[in-house]
Amino acid sequence: MIEASLKRTRLKAYINTIASAVAEIEAGNTVSRDWIVGELRKTLKEARVEPFRGIKHSEEVYEKELISLYIVAARILRIPLRKFGKALEEVFSNEINLSRIVAVLKKNREPQSIRTTIENHLGAVDEVSLSKVVRYVTTEYYLDLVDENEAVRTIGNIIKSFPEFEDRFSRMTKFFVAIVVGSKIVSNEIKSKMELEMCKKAITINLGLRGGAPSDEYIIDVARIAYGSDKNLRKLSESVRNPPRRNPT
Repeated sequence: MIEASLKRTRLKAYINTIASAVAEIEAGNTVSRDWIVGELRKTLKEARVEPFRGIKHSEEVYEKELISLYIVAARILRIPLRKFGKALEEVFSNEINLSRIVAVLKKNREPQSIRTTIENHLGAVDEVSLSKVVRYVTTEYYLDLVDENEAVRTIGNIIKSFPEFEDRFSRMTKFFVAIVVGSKIVSNEIKSKMELEMCKKAITINLGLRGGAPSDEYIIDVARIAYGSDKNLRKLSESVRNPPRRNPT
């Protein structure tokens, strides 16, 4: 299955990058965030796979991909980061902070308590910092570490806790919605444009948003990057981009 194959290829690139970092540290060499970003860029290129991203490609995405590397190291490989003389703890300090925030979001549903905790961890809260939290949960979902219900509930908690960002959360969550819907497309759970429309709107509502679901075209493009262009995605893409003409009456 193409979805599983592309995801495995991307995951293997993450694992190889982490393995290279561990080897460097064990050899007595210094490993920095910049070094790991460069190593990940090289490893993904060698694997001929895109970084985990939306439709826009920029150099910033490799820095964002440290979230993926941390999740793989801590949750999948279960590497004890302190074993390496705090070298990896220092490299992933931002991601460790995000993991603590997400843990609170999963356990606590009281908006003011969540808000206080996030403010304590992040200091000044803005769209960039909240987007990183959403990306962390999105990556957990993509790597099959949380199911859709838990991911939606977790992101919904942060939306409820920061109502002043309501008009911007649609932009912050569109990548998440596309990843969830894309998974359903390639698994053939969504087979038509109508089902796609219903699914993306349902997820948006469940998140606690009143609108702003991403476009069908955006979802198709992100799904292709994340899961690969399998036959189900190609078929639906055709109906989205070339809808059948209605006969004149």
